[in-house]
Amino acid sequence: MRPLDTSAAAVAALTAGVLAGPDRPVAAVAPLDRAGPEALAFHERGDPGAAGVLLTRAAIPGRTCVVVADPLAALVDVLRALLPEPGWDGMAEVHPSAVVHPGVVVAPGCVVGPETVLYPNVVLYPGTRVGARCRIHAGTVLGADGFRYHPTARGPLKVPHVGGVVLGDEVELGALCTVDRGFLDDTRLGDGCKLDDQVHVGHNCTLGRYVVVAAQTGISGSCRIGDGALLGGQVGLADHTVVGAGARIGAQSGVHGAIPAGETWLGTPALPITTMRRVYALTRDLPAMWRSWRRDG
Repeated sequence: MRPLDTSAAAVAALTAGVLAGPDRPVAAVAPLDRAGPEALAFHERGDPGAAGVLLTRAAIPGRTCVVVADPLAALVDVLRALLPEPGWDGMAEVHPSAVVHPGVVVAPGCVVGPETVLYPNVVLYPGTRVGARCRIHAGTVLGADGFRYHPTARGPLKVPHVGGVVLGDEVELGALCTVDRGFLDDTRLGDGCKLDDQVHVGHNCTLGRYVVVAAQTGISGSCRIGDGALLGGQVGLADHTVVGAGARIGAQSGVHGAIPAGETWLGTPALPITTMRRVYALTRDLPAMWRSWRRDG
């Protein structure tokens, strides 16, 4: 959620939309599932939630709506006009006990907590917050734009990301990691998370406490990973995947659905480890089974 100071009528004028329902103030822009009565959200299908003002394709009885042809494209217009990309001139808040090595870039609005170490060539984009006693290794980038483009008749439309990145205390990120800023909310890594080299965390993700991720893993946008989960090397998580607390995912697994808490999954597509071991065993037998089928058939 990000603060705004506007109104439904102003949003309609800005987006060339039609105001349906009474005008009302807009104090924030938020995801639909967390938007309150003073927030603006875009709605394309399903439950319209509790947002005070909705960008929609059609009016909803009893609600204040701004009717537009493309709600997400209209929201992009709002974000560009009212929440422009922050500049790189200004002050950051770096604790005196933090260690900042040569080549580090800490943008305005960033906060770096006590006893945190930023190794050479780390980049913190505007609004990034790093907790206490963290270690961010060389070349890691926190807060770059999330990867989201909206298809339009004129080609892919870049969707601005106005959220940030928030790291808890005692987080360690290996060299050349990337953690993208959120769309409307922050991307968050909880206390004690440990990421190996070259791990990517997409926009809007939430990692709980003490999550451990091995090298070259890619976590797509809006994933939720519970406390104490372990991800092996080169794991790939599809967007909106939910990994339960204490779950384990074996190396090179491809995950496209929810993994229950405490379970161990493996393979592509990932399956519970006992099932996947049987699959692997049968795979080894396939050449002999084929020869037998050819001989007997």
